[in-house]
Amino acid sequence: MKQELTDILDDGWWIQVSPLARKQPTEWIAGIYRKGKWSWITENSKGGFESPFQAHEWGMTFIKNYKRKE
Repeated sequence: MKQELTDILDDGWWIQVSPLARKQPTEWIAGIYRKGKWSWITENSKGGFESPFQAHEWGMTFIKNYKRKE
């Protein structure tokens, strides 16, 4: 997994996973960012995940599918 994270960062991608504040039970959200010419661009975001691992996996899948379309 560590190599996979390094690979997406080197390719100009970042996944941010955070708990949704004040939501019970805890819900997780994921943001997908792509490095632009001058700054990071938000490509997509999604909430409703039961764990940070599910949110991260969704992010990885999003990036892989996005890169296939390029």
